[in-house]
Amino acid sequence: MWKLFKREVHHACKAVIGCGLLCGMVGVSPALAQEVWQDSLRSSRGVSLTMPYSDMALSARFIGPAVSDKDWYIWCFSPIWGKDGKVHAFCSRWPAAEGMEGWTGANAEIAHYVADRPEGSFRYVATVMKTSMFPDPATMSAPHNPRLEYVDGKYVLLYICQNPSKEGTKQRVGMMVADNLEGPWRFAGDRGGIMVEASDDPGHWTYQAAIGADNPAFLKIEGKYYIYYKCGTPEHMKAKYGYAVSDKLEGPYEMCDAPITDNVSYLEDAQAFSVDGKYYLLTTDNLGGNSGGWGYLILWESEDGKSFRRADAQIAMGTVFDYWKTPADREELMKTPGLFVRCASGKLERPAVLMKKGKPAYLYGVADVNVNGGKVSEPYVFSVKWKVSKRKSGR
Repeated sequence: MWKLFKREVHHACKAVIGCGLLCGMVGVSPALAQEVWQDSLRSSRGVSLTMPYSDMALSARFIGPAVSDKDWYIWCFSPIWGKDGKVHAFCSRWPAAEGMEGWTGANAEIAHYVADRPEGSFRYVATVMKTSMFPDPATMSAPHNPRLEYVDGKYVLLYICQNPSKEGTKQRVGMMVADNLEGPWRFAGDRGGIMVEASDDPGHWTYQAAIGADNPAFLKIEGKYYIYYKCGTPEHMKAKYGYAVSDKLEGPYEMCDAPITDNVSYLEDAQAFSVDGKYYLLTTDNLGGNSGGWGYLILWESEDGKSFRRADAQIAMGTVFDYWKTPADREELMKTPGLFVRCASGKLERPAVLMKKGKPAYLYGVADVNVNGGKVSEPYVFSVKWKVSKRKSGR
């Protein structure tokens, strides 16, 4: 997946830097961010935005790294409150020695971390999944994209895995369930955990999806269970979201007949949640074609959880450099030898909110630049305020 995406991002990042957009990025000090909201995101200067800001975007305050470990790439940080009152998180990780592409390798795993409070720092508890734990490692490998949920008194772990028996990158969505976060975890359903994969029906919109089905999210709506997934057909960069629905948590799940997002540019990494009777998808806007903001996050709103339209969407967050320190600090940071830089914009990936009193209070995301000067990726914590008031687009 990274190789397909990197070709698009590499040239686009150069174009963004060349036109001077990144030079306007300004961070906000934690002390100032606690007192005032931004009127707009600094990275939007000179940009025609096509979505209004959310209160999350303008109130967010950078706190720091959730996990910082020089020996591991950390990705896909998915937090949840535990029964013990602590914050637990499942994340993807793989050895630093294997580089960014190690996420598809034999040593990729999903690990359990815990912290006493949302701000962290989080400490390693245990490895929950790795290739050798799958029922059939010949067709299942490299667990990734964890989404952790709690429903019907059970913890639900959604993930993706590769299928080594097929040529190319063919990903599928799986599920594990447990009564406790510490386990034991078991593979759900009667297909070794597999819940969603691209259709083999030539008439279905996911047929011959470029890399399969990935980036899962989850909701329970009116007694039914929804797994949201992304498919790019026939090209990965034309990906949209769909859902699979079931009357039972462990399936079987039936896929929707058409995409449910009307995005016009690439998106990924959805988290699903509900607030006050409405349903939301939190996604990336990697190339900025949906919101107008390069690398921004989008908050999609829906009345029924089955259709998400740009007309009802807001800018959820900017990039890490909209909230971190100053332009001078960023300039110095980018001179750091060996610095982890996937895209110089510092866009956030795999976003996830942590709820408090039924509303998002913290947001976690992996930045495409390690703002601590490290050589590996790491997730960061932001505090956010939730009001979902319509704001001017910032044009």
